Amino acid sequence: MKATVEKLEDSFAHLSIEVEEGRFQSSLDESYHKLSYRVRVPGFRKGRVPRQILEMRIGKETLIEDALKSLIPEVYVEAVKETGIDPLDEPEFTVTEAEEGKSLKFTAKVLVRPEVKLPDYKQVRIERELPEVSAEDVDRQIQVLRENQAVFVTVDRDNVIDGDFVLVKISVTCEGELADLGIGEDPVLVQAGNEKGDFLGISKGIVDLKTGEETEIEITLPEGFPNKEFAGKRGIAGVKVEGIREKELPELTDEFAKAIGDFESVESLRQGIREILEKSVKERFETEYIDKVVDKVTEEAEVDVPEVLVEREIDRTLRNLESNLVQQGLTLEGYLESCGLDKEALRSNYRDEAYAGVKAEFVLDAVAKAEGFEASDDEVNEKVKLLADYRESPFEDMKELLTQSGRIRQIESAIIREKTRKRLGELAGGE
Repeated sequence: MKATVEKLEDSFAHLSIEVEEGRFQSSLDESYHKLSYRVRVPGFRKGRVPRQILEMRIGKETLIEDALKSLIPEVYVEAVKETGIDPLDEPEFTVTEAEEGKSLKFTAKVLVRPEVKLPDYKQVRIERELPEVSAEDVDRQIQVLRENQAVFVTVDRDNVIDGDFVLVKISVTCEGELADLGIGEDPVLVQAGNEKGDFLGISKGIVDLKTGEETEIEITLPEGFPNKEFAGKRGIAGVKVEGIREKELPELTDEFAKAIGDFESVESLRQGIREILEKSVKERFETEYIDKVVDKVTEEAEVDVPEVLVEREIDRTLRNLESNLVQQGLTLEGYLESCGLDKEALRSNYRDEAYAGVKAEFVLDAVAKAEGFEASDDEVNEKVKLLADYRESPFEDMKELLTQSGRIRQIESAIIREKTRKRLGELAGGE
């Protein structure tokens, strides 16, 4: 086997491969032997069909094609090792000569890992300053807990003012038809004047109404409206005030602290919340700090990022966006219209982020190689076990599935990159 490699633009490589006549002939002989048992020819037993008769029956091209199916991938793997390229994708094969009695010649075009020129990443320094958790931060979290335990009590007045929680009965008509809201005839609680979470856009229209009063409010039905026929269209919301409520928060007492959790007093509650916040702040800070370090090393590194990978990353981002929109009852087309964008403009908006993400992966892989990081069997098995437990599947079955699908390599890469990120963070902090 002979193989030569030519570097193409955008990190592609072109392999020219020649397989000696004898090896090609052996592969043809193996295919003949295999097909002689598979193809039924009247007058001959399986495996006893003369080659000339078999070729007349199925065509010589079929025999050659069968031989190439097994021989080309096998020889390609050898050519990759011989030339030292690092493929990132499946190759595109082109057979240029495949005749019996001659050597086999074919080419393979494949995306290869680009060269990465790393900066002196061990000398990169970024100041570390862990944010402190203040008393105000603790107070805000306690306020959230009190809000969660609040009850709604009746207000001793008839008129609705801004900020009130109002029980209202709602009916919506659109194009002369009654639209089903999916809430039945029960009243719902709406905070007057608060547009946050106001699904129909009626919160401002109920300010100054009185208990028992009815009104009609012009609205635009949201894209996520249950009845998709009316989504995005103008409609009328008929509203009747059933009652006015205000939120009553529990007092901050030792009894409240005990009811919240395993706290003996308000002071122990404060201390517990502080510890939780400090842990959360530290984890978030470490992630953001390492992100900054990786961004800096990536920015200073030199890599010819393959455009095809940038496009794939944009595709992946858009698929995730569309999936999230669908879960909210929205469409990508509706989202684009609301943003005043077309698909090409949206792709353009994600290009810089996609480019940086792809480049960062190459840089992390290069640093990992320089540091000699690997994923141990124990580390991989730990990740597999977590996935198996989550899927409620036996460990061995999950391991086999991941191995056969090739996803085990993704787990290994994720482990190595996480080690690399952590090491870059330690170096940048002077450790």
